[in-house]
Amino acid sequence: MEEKPKSFIRRILPGIVISVVVIAILAAVVDPQILLQTFRNVSLELVLMFFLLQTVAFFFRGLAWRVTLDKKPSVMQSFLTITEGYLLNLLPFRLGEIGRSVIMGGLINESPVRVFSTVMLERLFDVLITLIILFLTIPLVSQVNLSVGLYLILGGILVAGLIVLYLIIRNQQQFISFMKKFISEERKLGRFLYPQLNSLFSGFQILNNPGKFMIWLFWILMTWVCWLLSLNIAMRAFFPELPAWASLFVQSITALGGAIPAAPAGIGVIEGAFVTALAFFGIDQSRSLGFGMFVHTLGIITPVIYGIIGFIIQGQRFSEVFTRLKHTDLSQKEDVE
Repeated sequence: MEEKPKSFIRRILPGIVISVVVIAILAAVVDPQILLQTFRNVSLELVLMFFLLQTVAFFFRGLAWRVTLDKKPSVMQSFLTITEGYLLNLLPFRLGEIGRSVIMGGLINESPVRVFSTVMLERLFDVLITLIILFLTIPLVSQVNLSVGLYLILGGILVAGLIVLYLIIRNQQQFISFMKKFISEERKLGRFLYPQLNSLFSGFQILNNPGKFMIWLFWILMTWVCWLLSLNIAMRAFFPELPAWASLFVQSITALGGAIPAAPAGIGVIEGAFVTALAFFGIDQSRSLGFGMFVHTLGIITPVIYGIIGFIIQGQRFSEVFTRLKHTDLSQKEDVE
């Protein structure tokens, strides 16, 4: 089914408006001269180090994905398809997760629904890791003071949420049966909800195999180590006066900021998230914006390079991928073993 021009515009317009507003605000508060001076901190060594760590992060991400896909794809297929997904995420609609599921499904002759569920598992843990990092670093930010009681309450809520999530995943069919007592399968909500849950749960089967799960989690954590290390190295070059843990706080804020609707590639919004995060440390907006532009630019260039290489090597075409996306129904039921 073809995307109508008006429908296309309506879908991307909110993100574009948000990006334009953020860019306008940033343009009003920054000093162009200070902004340009900030880029003096950029060296070839810094660029290469950042690029290398981002590359290794994609490689580790691919190794984690191979675990949930039972090692059906090769290491190279996993790496290239990961980067193709991140490349697609830079385009309108952010179709990276669905796109790489469709691409990988074709490569290993697997249902895109099944592959998509493994991607959702990654994203779920990304959110959990982000929240944990944010939770641990908020008390360290000088401008934010949390009482011990509030800190314990927030910690208790987080732990309780993880326990509930674990119990749901371990007792999937019982949970679905319980939900059906309140939401019938025949209702419109039920027809949408239960296939989605079954699809999502199919990727969580790895949690029933502790050894396999630990291997997968190791590679996911190694991915985050590379991301955090690359940001820390960049921050040391731009803001040597900041403590090492500041990169953890900035990473968590910008990761959450990336979820906000924006123009393609998150233009403006990501930079705004960097400015907001660094404002907690008293960093001038112009310097913060320069840093955000540097990190975001390399964050775009890396997957673009490898993603294009992936499309060429694996014989993929954007038109073919988008055509397959139009005919992929991720709400179809996937059996949970």
